[in-house]
Amino acid sequence: IVVTQAAHRRTKPTEQIDHLIVRNLRGNLLEARKWEYYAYPESERDRIVNELFSRDDIERNVEMLIPELGDVLNEFHPDIIHAHSTYVIFNRVLHRLRISHRTPPTVLTVHGLPKHLVLPSGERTTDYGQLAQFAPFDIVLGVSKHVTRALTRWLGSQCRVELSYIGVDLQVFRRLRGMGKSWDIAFMGRLELEKGVDLIPSMLQLLSKEKQHNVSMVITGEGSFRNTLLGELERLNLDSTVEYLGVIPLEMVPEIINRSKVFIYPSRREPFGLSIVEAMACQTAVVSTNVFGPSEIITPGRDGIVVAPDSATELVDAVHSILGNPADRNKMGAEARRTVESRFDISRHTAQLLEIYEDLVRRYT
Repeated sequence: IVVTQAAHRRTKPTEQIDHLIVRNLRGNLLEARKWEYYAYPESERDRIVNELFSRDDIERNVEMLIPELGDVLNEFHPDIIHAHSTYVIFNRVLHRLRISHRTPPTVLTVHGLPKHLVLPSGERTTDYGQLAQFAPFDIVLGVSKHVTRALTRWLGSQCRVELSYIGVDLQVFRRLRGMGKSWDIAFMGRLELEKGVDLIPSMLQLLSKEKQHNVSMVITGEGSFRNTLLGELERLNLDSTVEYLGVIPLEMVPEIINRSKVFIYPSRREPFGLSIVEAMACQTAVVSTNVFGPSEIITPGRDGIVVAPDSATELVDAVHSILGNPADRNKMGAEARRTVESRFDISRHTAQLLEIYEDLVRRYT
């Protein structure tokens, strides 16, 4: 069973997705209001914040979620609770339930690096700081060495902290033979400044000048920078060379990657970089940045290229080099696949989790 907070006001309480039961807990709909807030452009968020939130939102949400989650635990009697990147709400709920009831062993996977937060009360804090206040977990897993080191600094001896690289299904993400290339470049991810997508227009403009013809690109994803990005592409007369597909079904992701010659991920702050691993598994050449997670994934010049964040010129040079050398591009793609097979196979990640689960269950019984 998967338990989460309702992301929309009209989200159904229970959903069946394949073999999974999904329970969407409502609380005071703080999560739904959060996503409504993020849907506004950054320039409008200050105006809307007081309409969407009240100072005691967190306390009221936690009080309402405690009985909701308690009912789920009583109904399903899980052997393990495995939470993901809960810093403010569910960690408080689990803390209260652990005090008042016997809860099963609890694992947390943290997917992000520390971020600044402003709580509805007006308190300025960080997500890791909130986690350190309420950390009712037997083990906390970080998705990269950088994340794991940060967790260790913040949590100290409160919790056991370990590294756990996440992986991809190598049967899903693989080279699809016989599929032609429809685009020179692909970007697939959140359209936010943090992901470096503001570099795309200048990159395409410079590449088109160097190659003396337009470079084709596909972009997928959503985010607060979408309209700005698409507007800038139109202003520079580059919109005809870019295909924007919005949010695509998950089953289409391997196909889009395979139909692209180069996959770029110019993120300024990337805790891990699962999209990078997916592209590498498909043997598509990758250009990313030398920050945090990507620097742990890519061996520069062998299975990918890394550039400095915020450098459109380095990004252009790397993409231009790959597009101009098909043999090197294919060799890099093959090496990338080998890297994923040896380090980021989902079966390796699953085996590690099962070992952790079994160890915790033995300790609790």
